[in-house]
Amino acid sequence: MNNNSIYSVVDIETTGTDPNNADRIIQFSCYQVQDNQIINEFTTDINPQQTISSRISQLTGIDQARVNAAQSFDSLAGKIYQLLSGTIFVAHNVNFDFPFLNSEFQRVGYPELELEAIDTVTLSQLLLPTLTSYRLSDMSKYFNIFHDHPHSANGDAYATARLLIVLFKQLQALPAMTLSQVVRIHPKLPLDTFTVLQQMDASNRTQATTPDLPDYLYISNGLVLRKKELIEKNVRNPEFEFPKNKTSKEKIIAG
Repeated sequence: MNNNSIYSVVDIETTGTDPNNADRIIQFSCYQVQDNQIINEFTTDINPQQTISSRISQLTGIDQARVNAAQSFDSLAGKIYQLLSGTIFVAHNVNFDFPFLNSEFQRVGYPELELEAIDTVTLSQLLLPTLTSYRLSDMSKYFNIFHDHPHSANGDAYATARLLIVLFKQLQALPAMTLSQVVRIHPKLPLDTFTVLQQMDASNRTQATTPDLPDYLYISNGLVLRKKELIEKNVRNPEFEFPKNKTSKEKIIAG
């Protein structure tokens, strides 16, 4: 992970979940991120050259007439392949999008893309373990990310790109000791997601000094822990006394 890397944040909509069972892509979207900024965007409908189900149309908002007017994947493969080449592939559930897209490339005669690929779902789970849901729509709400068209490739790719930027900032803010301990454990993460942690850890080790911990953290037995917040008890407003009987309550209500 460095400032020069280009992250291609991709989402696809498909006729189904299995490219080996003749399922095809009907929409492709890519937002490219560099140095925590979105620098490029490409979105296109794709003609799957087959009938799409009403369920898929209801889910994505893409109907048969719309895909019939679009180019086929065969026609768009070269442009998409060139767009992604030399970048780092990112998706919210990368184990679906990346293999599906590579299957489509192979189907039309292109070699598989050999890219590093990282997953924002597992990065989110690792960096934000207290959240109750890691669905893209829920994470967008949590971080106030504008996500106006869930289940459209364009809306989902944009939301994932904004989420990636948030996650990188979370990773950079993680105490160096904590990150080193995570890297030492070597959790099994999808595809090349673990590489992001390794690269950040290596970058931390090149720093001449370690940044001071924020006031709400402390080190105990080699672990970075959060301090407990003290809640003041029995805080009372000296100017107000809670009414002790019905008559007193009526006087307060009457003003």
